[in-house]
Amino acid sequence: MRLTLFINTEHRPNDDLGRRLAEHVEQVRLARQLGYEGISVGQHMSFGASAWFPPLEMLARLSAVDTEMALSTSMLILPWYHPLHVAQQAALLDAMCGGRLTLGLAPGWQQDESRILGLDHGKRIARFVEGVELIRRLFAEDQVTFTGKHFQADKLALALKPARKPRPPMWFGGSVTAAVERVARLSDTSLGDAWVSSAHLLHDVVIGQAKAYRAALAAAGKPPPAEVPLIRNIIVAPDRETAIREAAPALSESYRLFGKWGLFTKVVGSGKEQLELGELIRDRVIVGSPEECAGDLIRLGREAGCNRLIARMQWMGMEQRLVLRSIEMLARDVMPIVRTALAA
Repeated sequence: MRLTLFINTEHRPNDDLGRRLAEHVEQVRLARQLGYEGISVGQHMSFGASAWFPPLEMLARLSAVDTEMALSTSMLILPWYHPLHVAQQAALLDAMCGGRLTLGLAPGWQQDESRILGLDHGKRIARFVEGVELIRRLFAEDQVTFTGKHFQADKLALALKPARKPRPPMWFGGSVTAAVERVARLSDTSLGDAWVSSAHLLHDVVIGQAKAYRAALAAAGKPPPAEVPLIRNIIVAPDRETAIREAAPALSESYRLFGKWGLFTKVVGSGKEQLELGELIRDRVIVGSPEECAGDLIRLGREAGCNRLIARMQWMGMEQRLVLRSIEMLARDVMPIVRTALAA
């Protein structure tokens, strides 16, 4: 199982954002020393109670820290943009890093973000599907003519091409079965495209959706992707009590905000706006000692078939020392157990 560090750029608006950026750089440097093979950045809009660093710009900064780690978005919210904008920004980043970019795209789930941008949230899926097709064609073709409900192109040529040929791999987000089946239709697994589950789902749901994705690929006559990424919330400490006590304030602050946005009522289907800490971490967060964390990852590796872990280990206001400890313990103490078990 290969290891990618999820750079969680979610911060309080009154934070010293220059210091937070420097902390992310420190995280990447440590991760590289410990053998992490990639870094990934997600996206929400910076408004109200949280400030988020834009993913492509953030990856451009971090690409200068290390010249070998793979870069990915997980996920960039595609319906917010015109596909040409995303295509040219991603092509530049892929050229900057020498062809190490994977472009992760999702329709988004937060209704207020659509409203602020003046977009019809109900049409985001159609915008997403059209956008994916147009981007991949702009990457690979000399000229593109396209007629959709939301986007059109008449012999459009993307002059700024990515380094990877014919295009960078694409990851697609989806948190319900219908979305997973849509991802299977969109995926060209021969080029490295793959589905990535939501970090907010329970382990059993992730496993079920991974099976649905493989079944949908098989029904479409497509082979499974060579690389199966999985994003998970992870807190590693010497013992479970310490892990929960030290990470609970930051984890709870982040998820209270997500709850207000409708995560638990409109996305994961818990029926409640907010979850108590015990409900929040149960089978949704990998938490505890190295042995406890390894147990969850071994199960997910076997049953969900994942072979790249995207590890999210930071939440709102979290102390840097706790983030660095999890980064180190995951690589040093957890992954050797996981890799030995999965290789057996």
